[in-house]
Amino acid sequence: MSKNLQILPLGGMGEIGKNLTIYEYGNNMIVVDCGVMFPENDMYGIDLVLPDFSYILKNKNKLRGIVLTHGHMDHIGALPYLLRDVNAPVYGTPLTLGLVRRKLEEANLLANSDLRPLGEVEHLGPFRVKPFPVAHSIPDSVGLVIETPVGSVVHTGDYKLDETPAGGRTTDLNKLKKLTPEGVLVMLGDSTNADQPGRTETEAVVAETLDRLFKQAKGERIIIATFSSVLARLQEIIYLAEKHNRKVALTGRSLVENIELARELGYLKVPKGILVDIHASTPAEDLVILSTGSQGELRSALNRMANGEHRQVSIQPGDTVIISGGTIPGNEEVVGRMLNNLFERGAHVIYGAMATVHVSGHGSREDMRMMLEAVKPRFMIPAHGEARHLHLHAKLAQETGMKAENTFILRDGSRWLTDGKKAWTEGGLELDEVYVDGRLVGEIGELVMRDRQRLSQDGFVVALIPIDKKNKLSGEPQFVSRGFVYLKDSGKLLDEGREQIRRHHTKGAAQLRRALEDFFYRETQSRPVVLPQYIQS
Repeated sequence: MSKNLQILPLGGMGEIGKNLTIYEYGNNMIVVDCGVMFPENDMYGIDLVLPDFSYILKNKNKLRGIVLTHGHMDHIGALPYLLRDVNAPVYGTPLTLGLVRRKLEEANLLANSDLRPLGEVEHLGPFRVKPFPVAHSIPDSVGLVIETPVGSVVHTGDYKLDETPAGGRTTDLNKLKKLTPEGVLVMLGDSTNADQPGRTETEAVVAETLDRLFKQAKGERIIIATFSSVLARLQEIIYLAEKHNRKVALTGRSLVENIELARELGYLKVPKGILVDIHASTPAEDLVILSTGSQGELRSALNRMANGEHRQVSIQPGDTVIISGGTIPGNEEVVGRMLNNLFERGAHVIYGAMATVHVSGHGSREDMRMMLEAVKPRFMIPAHGEARHLHLHAKLAQETGMKAENTFILRDGSRWLTDGKKAWTEGGLELDEVYVDGRLVGEIGELVMRDRQRLSQDGFVVALIPIDKKNKLSGEPQFVSRGFVYLKDSGKLLDEGREQIRRHHTKGAAQLRRALEDFFYRETQSRPVVLPQYIQS
């Protein structure tokens, strides 16, 4: 039996999303977080991207528990997919478990799930897991000290060093130091803002800005779009609405559900009578509408307003629309389109470039430096970031005095091992991207994704080939196309395409397809998806 600690990330290394890290010692392993990644712009038709669970499923007899740091989807969203095939206790803080419970209910998995409150110490095989509070953009977030037989690990989770967080919970570095009296073997640290200088601004700055904007919007309706999980900001907006004698209406399913859950668990205080139905005829100057859609999501409430498609809310000239959420990389185009549509409808739109209406929930370089100096780990693994963030975080660790050979840049599937004295990497796992498309989970592979990308760029062509029982042509081949060329104006191209069919149709559908694809590429420099279809007469 191995006496080494193995750390094996299945997500979150070299990307923002699908965070999942395995800690393994001997015949025991625990999983920290189990998140999804939202699709990139070229992942056509994909709803979510999951970690590859193959290693966990192969070793599920070793699994002692799943520990969650907080309730964002990139840390909990894949749980329903893993718990279909794995039976293990899930530990989290009350709000995190409340959000998980709702996801499991939707997937009809709650009855068979084992959800447990995360205590001061959890004994999971040879691991002793101890949480410490961190400030983040969702309440009840924690980092973890994981004591192992070879030394202590600090898994920071997502954090910032905010002395005046709207939710009232700071990152407790003093408690972290008390939990690690014998030092820290290795730290896995949040790298998201490694390219941002200085400190991340406090959430209190956003509250001050919003207060000023409320005063300026006197006599106007206010519409605020933010992340439905940023409960501390939602609380501030509700307080400001009460201060400025306004009612609050909600639109967007996730927003309504999260506020309802946070009220039930005591994380959100809503003064009596301040919430009104979105259908209510509240005067515009007395109303704040809280909405989803800060990322320009296609069917989100704010995007439907911008397009004039929202059933209850129509943007009116003079409305103040505040986008209180930073644009996630990759969403710039759709957010820009939504902003333009809002301006076209006469709204007074305020977003990040104009006022501090959003601050990150992740620490910037000086926050990260302070964390490194507080923890003083022997080894350092940057986590939760794209490649540039990981490398910049590693260089920052070296600036604080850590040797370059003690910082490790991992990728999803990398195996990092330590015996408590030295550390090294070994051959990693080959991981697949697991795509969710509606009810299809994992059935959409790389070949399908490449076809979808080609369809989006070059369209498709169906070749209808009439043949007799002897496999000879029994009529003129025809083409049906979408997104490639206008067939009525492409007579010469189609005639030459029919000649390709005459030459190759007896060689089988695969060779004919390749011949037609090569032909269309030579003639047009486009490579449509070609689908030969034999029709027997």
